[in-house]
Formats: sequence, structure tokens, C-alpha cells
Amino acid sequence: MSETFLTNCPHCKSVFKLRREHLEVASGHVRCGNCHSLFLATDSLVSLDKESQKAKMSETVEEAEEQIVSSAIPELTQIDKTDHYQLDIEEESKEVKERPHYIKWSFYGLASLILVYLGLWFFYLWPNQGSLGQQESWRPIYQASCSVFGCQLAPRQDINQYRVNAIEVNITRGGQKEVSMVLKNVAEFPQPYPKMRVILSDIKGKQFPSPVYKPQYYLPQVNHNDLIQPNQSVHIAFTFNNEIADYSGYQVELVE
Repeated sequence: MSETFLTNCPHCKSVFKLRREHLEVASGHVRCGNCHSLFLATDSLVSLDKESQKAKMSETVEEAEEQIVSSAIPELTQIDKTDHYQLDIEEESKEVKERPHYIKWSFYGLASLILVYLGLWFFYLWPNQGSLGQQESWRPIYQASCSVFGCQLAPRQDINQYRVNAIEVNITRGGQKEVSMVLKNVAEFPQPYPKMRVILSDIKGKQFPSPVYKPQYYLPQVNHNDLIQPNQSVHIAFTFNNEIADYSGYQVELVE
């Protein structure tokens, strides 16, 4: 026969009778059938079986129980003692069993989101960082991702936010073409030096474009990784070779 215990709710002082298997359901946690408060039954636990054996002047276990209840909480009425002997153990057991499922599915959901993001990054964002990283809508995503993965995002560049002025193309004594120009950044953000080419044209309008020159070619004396600050103007001069000997026009074209 299972050992029987008495406990009382610390909130409304109702008394409950329960067995050892009740205590094992939810690690001793029970819900009061009167005020519905959750409490630990083992905090105020009394063994009816042991106390009944010790009770004097009692001929039955029921009388011993009555004596213990009366001495523990004398203000309770007879109705209190009989009507409050109920425990909402099944409900508490259900809550304890269901709680780990929420944690587990929350973990699975978070892991799935991380996998989706990693797949998007490695199969779409990273291969297209050159073009998408320059777009205003995608750039914050790249900046946040690079802060996590430790990558280097290229400086923002808008080829339409440069202005080229005071262009001159002259022939040196060695037969090379010498370019002199002023490059201005009219954007609201710093920009890197752009790639460029020089296009010469003859009297008939035929064009003779030069190769595309990177900053490290036409800025041999300057750190080509520097940025042109907003509204900053920079004088650029360099020489190049071109097949046309006599030209009547020239222009500088910036290339992305």
C-alpha cells in the first residue's frame, strides 16, 4: 500500500491528502484545488501513515488523520477538510511535459533560419557581392554579414557621381600622349579612384580608345587605395601610348 501524506497550500492554507506517486509525477509540484496556486508539496509534508501509528487515543487511521489535520490547521472547518482534498496533478504534469517541446521546436526553428541564411549568403550574396554590394538596399546586409564573417566589403562607388574637368591631351617629345585632368567626387560618400580610358578621334570622327587603366597605373606616386572624399577635386596626370599620330579630339571615359 502506497504511503499517504498531508500537505497544505501556503497561499490559502487548504489541506490536501496525496500519495507518494503524486509527488513523483512533477517532482513534488502540485496545484491547489482551491486557489489554483502552484506550490511544492514537499515543503510542508507530513506522513499520515507514520503519524497515525504515533497518535494516541485513536482507534482507527481515520481518527489519527483527523487529529493531525486539526492540530496542523485548527482554523479549518470540517467542510474545508473534506472538500479541499483534491490535486490538479494531471494538469501540472501536462505543463511540465509540454514545456520541453516548445524549447525543442524553438531551437529547430532558429537552426533552420540560420541554415537558410547561410545558404543565401554562400550561393547568392557572396558570388554577387561586386554588384549587389554597391546597391543601397543590399549594402547594409553585406555590412552586417561581413562584421560576422570577417570579410572586406568594397567601398561604395557610383560612376555617375564623378565629374571630369580641364582635360588636356598633349604629345610629349617621346611621342607619348600625356593626359592632364581634374577628377571631382560629387557624391555624398567617399569613393575610390575609378578605372578610365582615353579616347582620341581623328578629323573624320574615327575613334581610337586606349586600354582601360586602373588607378595603380595612372596614380603611381599615390596610394591608389585611398578614397576621394565628398566634393574633393584631384588633379591627375599620366602618359600612355596610342596608335594615332594626329588627332583632332579627345575625351576621358570612366569605367566601372
